[in-house]
Amino acid sequence: MTSIFHRALGEQFYQLHPEIQKKYGLTSKQNIMTLGQGRMTEIRGTPAALKPLLYVSSYDHIGFAERGKNIPFTMENYAYQDELGRETVSWVRRFFFPYAIRGHDAAMYFDERAGGIVYSLGKSGAVSSPLYVEATPKGGLFMQSEQLTFKEKYRLPKLTTSVYEHYDEEVQAYRVHMHAEHHLLGTMLMYEGHIYTEFLPMTYNNIPDRGIFV
Repeated sequence: MTSIFHRALGEQFYQLHPEIQKKYGLTSKQNIMTLGQGRMTEIRGTPAALKPLLYVSSYDHIGFAERGKNIPFTMENYAYQDELGRETVSWVRRFFFPYAIRGHDAAMYFDERAGGIVYSLGKSGAVSSPLYVEATPKGGLFMQSEQLTFKEKYRLPKLTTSVYEHYDEEVQAYRVHMHAEHHLLGTMLMYEGHIYTEFLPMTYNNIPDRGIFV
């Protein structure tokens, strides 16, 4: 079995750094999860007028209004098959702000009809987008989503979200850079930081509901 990222990248998958291949090559047959801990150097963005909307979205772990520097951060990944039998990878992100813990969660699966990855956001998974992936010349992974839909029916305002992840051999950690931008409102969310990651054995009893949520 090949991972959803391997399927989406094809031969480009072998251009990734070996540690990136290890992380993005996980499948449900391996019974392995990742547990990452690190810090976000800075989390910024979002016009002040939109912050109330982000507070509402935090209940579904889609977004959050808090911002800051040197924020502790954890991330868990689980590879599993969802209720429709699709190979899926979850992303459980937690940001530990001084007065709140915020989630920013997602699940990704390979869409056979579209021939690519679909990125579904939040605890409900109601907001989704096709995900473009590409290996970079230096062995990193670039991911981008643009057109968001609600319940796969209703188009939402266009929001371009770009993520670049690479492996820093000097500190033996993954480095991630994320930028979500609206063409009129500007930067909605931007963060960057490093993550030290362990690969741990698991059983399906370890996997939270929908692969990601507590």
